[in-house]
Amino acid sequence: MATEIKNASSLKLQFNKGLGTNGKAQIGSKTFSNLKESATADDVLEVANAISDLQKHDLYDIIKIDYTSIS
Repeated sequence: MATEIKNASSLKLQFNKGLGTNGKAQIGSKTFSNLKESATADDVLEVANAISDLQKHDLYDIIKIDYTSIS
């Protein structure tokens, strides 16, 4: 039987950097590794909003990436 082990998650923030020369939206991102396993969705949202307030560009999306090892 397979065993799952939850590993630390990452937080990816995407920012709208305006329109490119081709007229399409330019999206930039910043990734923060090693989120605590015990962090709730509310905790992650609060931190993401605090970080985005310090950025030059507007926040486009918040993504939490979960990693699981299977053996």
